[in-house]
Amino acid sequence: MAVQDRYNLLSRVVRIANSARLSYPARLKSLVEFLSQYFQFPSLSLYILDKEHRYLVNKVTSGFPRSVADCRIPLGEGIAGRCAGESTLLIMAESQSHEDESRHGDPLVAAVPVREEGVLWGVLTFGLQSAAEFRDEDVEALQDALVVMAGLIHGVRNAENSDSRIRNLTTLNQLGQLLNRSIPLPSLVPLVLDTCCEFTEACCIVLRLLPESGMPAGSYRKCSRGISQLLPSLLDIEEAASRRVVNDMVPLLVCDIIDEADLPPSYVTVPLKFEEKMLGTLTFFGKRQEHRQYVNYDEEDRELLESIGMLISNAFAGATHYQQLVSLSEENEKKLKEGFLLYRISNTMLSTIRLNKLIHLILTALTSGLNPFFDRAMLFLINERAGIMQGMLGVTRETAQGLLNPVSDLEDIQASRWDISEEAMAWQRDSEFSSLVRASRLELNRALNVASRAVLDKKPIFVPDVTKEKRVDRDFIQRFSIKSFAVAPLMAKDQVVGVVIVDNALGGREISRDDLRFLQLFTNQAGMAIENSMLYNRIEDTNRNLREAQERLIQGERLATIGEMAAGIAHELKSPLVSIGGFARRLERKLPAGSVELEYADTIVREVQRLEKMLNDILSFTKKTTICYTHCNITDIIEECLAIVAMAFEEFNIKVIKQYPRRVIVFLGDCQQLKQVFLNLFINAQEAMKSGGTLKISVSSATLNGASAVSVKITDSGGGIALEALHNIFNPFYTTKETGTGLGLPIANRIVTNHGGKIQVNNKVGIGVEFNIILPRNI
Repeated sequence: MAVQDRYNLLSRVVRIANSARLSYPARLKSLVEFLSQYFQFPSLSLYILDKEHRYLVNKVTSGFPRSVADCRIPLGEGIAGRCAGESTLLIMAESQSHEDESRHGDPLVAAVPVREEGVLWGVLTFGLQSAAEFRDEDVEALQDALVVMAGLIHGVRNAENSDSRIRNLTTLNQLGQLLNRSIPLPSLVPLVLDTCCEFTEACCIVLRLLPESGMPAGSYRKCSRGISQLLPSLLDIEEAASRRVVNDMVPLLVCDIIDEADLPPSYVTVPLKFEEKMLGTLTFFGKRQEHRQYVNYDEEDRELLESIGMLISNAFAGATHYQQLVSLSEENEKKLKEGFLLYRISNTMLSTIRLNKLIHLILTALTSGLNPFFDRAMLFLINERAGIMQGMLGVTRETAQGLLNPVSDLEDIQASRWDISEEAMAWQRDSEFSSLVRASRLELNRALNVASRAVLDKKPIFVPDVTKEKRVDRDFIQRFSIKSFAVAPLMAKDQVVGVVIVDNALGGREISRDDLRFLQLFTNQAGMAIENSMLYNRIEDTNRNLREAQERLIQGERLATIGEMAAGIAHELKSPLVSIGGFARRLERKLPAGSVELEYADTIVREVQRLEKMLNDILSFTKKTTICYTHCNITDIIEECLAIVAMAFEEFNIKVIKQYPRRVIVFLGDCQQLKQVFLNLFINAQEAMKSGGTLKISVSSATLNGASAVSVKITDSGGGIALEALHNIFNPFYTTKETGTGLGLPIANRIVTNHGGKIQVNNKVGIGVEFNIILPRNI
């Protein structure tokens, strides 16, 4: 070929290779088409060698629409493969072609290696009728074009590398965006496997986590279809590779060491580590290309997968730290809640000394709020004399809605406490659950129930499953449908005053260790508060007894003085009054009717009678009376007294309403003295209702100091007793009437007291007063 022709050929080849408007694959296609036309080859094919120099993986053929097609021709096989393997010009029969080689339709095929500076980039093949058709000058001219073609293939490879890096960076960016979200730990492992399968060409991915990762240790995998039969072999390989990577803490790239044809030829295992702490390993099996054939991983793949491993390590560490932060935050929040709750409980307990209210507040605090500590709570107080634990109150999540917060200012935390209304306490007390608790008694016997063990051992006890606990009160368990419960003793100065029993029967939530710890702290506070309340009540009882004793002493001294005075008055006045009264009555009978003298005599008689009654009251109050006990019918006594005042009641328009029990109530007492009690009360009621009114008399059974008794309630509508006079109504000679001795109620009170009973006064100013006379039925 002339020099000018070779120059023109090379010039045209260079122009095609440097065409900026065409992509590298399009330039190769144009160059192949040009050479086919220039050398008048019916068909010409270019085969491109892979990076590992193992296969011819792409081909460009003239006359075909596609720029680049896939193929897989091992070096040394077929015409093109042998040419690439031997790196020399070959002319062979077309029948010796590899199945992936293009057919040129000629008897012979010439294969020319495409080299640049000794580096093989591919093979160019074309058909020949005979070997003589391909002359030496054609070979020389073609070599010039092949050098340009090699450079073009090099450019294709560089472009592919650039695209690969861009894809890798894009993959890492997208993967980072996915993994940097706030993801719960249980969802992170499936997300990692799914994401790795999506962004890599691996046929199987195995994630192995170590216990130090802060996540459940073990291996997790995701494989493509058709790989299940190979999975045992892959897992064995992964386990060995993982141990090696954990020890060396560097990635492992393995190629061409698996002899079995079905297994992927290569795998990469990368360490998952964060701040030099090993979290686990991630293994990728079987890189696949577009034709789905497995190829070896290369260093670029290893770098990409190592970067993916770093992202995943950061994601695991971040998720673990976030979970730890959440757990720590929840724990601190719970501790703060517990501390604040205990502080409020302490303030609440210091705000009241009423035992009943204190018990309501204690149980309500355990079961109230949006997230209560427990669903149900029961309190039992110990009765050491009887050897039992008495149920006092039961509160559930439904009945614990009555807590009030008197201090609404959040800044005033020192005054933070709870309160509960009387209506809420009544609702809790009358609930079905509380009624069952109050009707319950537990024996103080460690062999019979768990509560006794808690009392005697002075420590909380948790029963996770009542069916597996032998020493439980089965009747108690069945009555309250208990499946799991906890018992905590109420401690005060190393003494147990009661127990609190809690469970979560309504929601079914398990009682945790933290719940038990809080319950113990809570009951320690509650036990001291209950002890303080009980001590205060004892002090109150003692003070009341002292006041009563003092009043009785003063009353005794007063009675002694009255007795001496009454004796003198009786001695000095009784005889003159008898004489005056006798003469006045005689004059009254002899004086004519309607005369002024008769009116004077009548006045003398009435005044003498008044003085005689006063003198008799004084003598009756001062002298010691003896009770003659007989069987008394309370209804008969009341009826006899009503008969005496019937005319007066009718005169003053007083209506009497009586409520008697069906069965007659009989008790031991002095019927005559008791008549005086009710007669005095009826007369006082009559004087209070001079303009008319209603007198209600109610008789019922009652208890007094734990013994059987009878109760008589006498209620009038006379406007009640003035508050300033209420505390003196049982004092001798105290009266608010224009006439009277002030001895009626003191005499009645003394008679009832001598019978071992008591009189209770329920005064309603402006409405009326109720006297409740309670008498024991037996001596």
